[in-house]
Amino acid sequence: MEATQNLEIERVRSMAESLDCFIEEDFRQLAGATPLTVEAWRKRGTGPSYIRLGNRYLYPRKAVARHLESLIHERVSLGKAVL
Repeated sequence: MEATQNLEIERVRSMAESLDCFIEEDFRQLAGATPLTVEAWRKRGTGPSYIRLGNRYLYPRKAVARHLESLIHERVSLGKAVL
């Protein structure tokens, strides 16, 4: 049964990649997040844009890239004092 599930995931992953999207499992792995955390991000609107297709969530790669850019924290040099 696990082999069948793995084949299904690979099949869906291949189709998602052809649409330039991540499947939820890959996005979770990239984010280091649990399924509950990713679900909470969707409910709160704090994660990247996503596509709901049936019972699956796809994350467009461009949306993930934009979301990652929004998380960038610029370093502030402490050596430059404000006069």
